[in-house]
Amino acid sequence: MASITDHVKEGLKYPFNDIKKLLGLGGLFALISAISVFMSVKSFEIFRFGIHMVENTNGNVSHIPFSQLPTGDIYLVVALAIVSFIISLFIFGYQYNIVKFSIDKKEDLPGFNDIIGMLVNGIKYFIVVLAYNIIPIIIMACGIVLIGNSSALAIIILISVLLFIISYFLLIMALNNMVAHDSITKAFDIKEITGNISNLGWGKYVGIIIFTIIVYMIIMAAASFILSMITGVFIAAISNQALIISIFVAVIEGLFIDSYGAIFYNRVCGSVYRESIK
Repeated sequence: MASITDHVKEGLKYPFNDIKKLLGLGGLFALISAISVFMSVKSFEIFRFGIHMVENTNGNVSHIPFSQLPTGDIYLVVALAIVSFIISLFIFGYQYNIVKFSIDKKEDLPGFNDIIGMLVNGIKYFIVVLAYNIIPIIIMACGIVLIGNSSALAIIILISVLLFIISYFLLIMALNNMVAHDSITKAFDIKEITGNISNLGWGKYVGIIIFTIIVYMIIMAAASFILSMITGVFIAAISNQALIISIFVAVIEGLFIDSYGAIFYNRVCGSVYRESIK
């Protein structure tokens, strides 16, 4: 039986088995990152325009006619948000395939030839993630409504955080169970899911996930530090080009770092499931 570090070591090496496919996934992450930067800039401009209108009319945002707002920018942000969500579904679908390859103990990375299959798997992946987090989200939303009551808010936040943690550990095995059987209903077979975790051992299961998250965070922190250094060089070399620099950094992060982290993490999750069903 593999140790906690064995799963992580194998996961760290796996993305390098096919650099082209690593960069293929990175291209999707890079596209989302670039869109997010552009959306942030446009959203800030819309917000600033709204504040300016409020100051000039001595009213509030609800009193400003929609026709007086920068509707072109608003429609653009909405359209980009939809595009970004669709790209995210393809990323979820690829992560689905990574878990499948890991469970089947395949050493190569999934390809991109089955676009429709990726989209369908991505939709299933998204539905399961949303379903497992919907209750904590609703409770957190109730906490926001009760923001004036500090004691009630603290209790609700604590409950929602605990539920998020519980849901997270169940979600990982649920996604794996869905992928293994290629059935979304298997993601909600709580008896089988908890049984698989028990086969592995709850302590070992939680330990592997926590250790994987720690390694993931270290990788992200180190990469962010390197990117900050690169950003500093660009800022010194290029003045008054904040948007270009932000997009460049976002693309580099998506192309190399986010893709590596996603493949590493899902590979480990799949290998954990494979051991739990032995």
